Amino acid sequence: MNISGWIKQSLMDYPGKIASVIFTQGCNFRCPYCHNPELIPKGKGRIDENEVLAHLRKNQMLLDGIVISGGEPTMQSDLTDFIREIKSLGLAVKLDTNGSQSNRLEQLLAEGLVDYIAMDIKSELCPADYSKNSGIPVSTPCLNEIRRSIQLLIRSGVEHEFRTTVCRELISMENLHRILAEMTGAKRYFIQHYRPAEKQTTMRFSAYSNEEIAGWLAIANQQLDVAIRD
Repeated sequence: MNISGWIKQSLMDYPGKIASVIFTQGCNFRCPYCHNPELIPKGKGRIDENEVLAHLRKNQMLLDGIVISGGEPTMQSDLTDFIREIKSLGLAVKLDTNGSQSNRLEQLLAEGLVDYIAMDIKSELCPADYSKNSGIPVSTPCLNEIRRSIQLLIRSGVEHEFRTTVCRELISMENLHRILAEMTGAKRYFIQHYRPAEKQTTMRFSAYSNEEIAGWLAIANQQLDVAIRD
């Protein structure tokens, strides 16, 4: 596992659990609002996975689980073996993903290796908008992978959430309504306010007001459990 970031204990990243959080190196997207652009390039991680596993073994009675974030964790060829090691310690596993590798998600779900999955939905699922928001050319086959991942999570019975970061320049309220159409049956969907980051590599964007988002939520919650996440 190529790991380049590690929070040894967090109360914020896994709902209802005390968790360690790791950040894998390498991502296939180049989102213009990314808060961790240093994790985008593929390459060797800066943190030895054996050090992480040793910490988890030593502190397994103090932790409820681990969050595997990135970068894009499903790009790691040894992700499955790493999670098996974690599960052998009796820890719960939360996976953060962009959903572009549906076969890897299917394998993890089939083996019962993940307990919670958070999947980012960058925009409505059309090539032009998804390409703009993910920073790379996104083809119809890639969008089909993302649609398949959405359906895998909805049908899995595993705890999950979908989430979209919103800013005026990239996401309209009409976009959000079209995203909702893909979410039928989902457990929960979060609207995440855009927050500028010092490490952001491209232009800054502007956030919607709480009042604007609240007006949209009043309509959206008639279809699905939708909430704002700051």
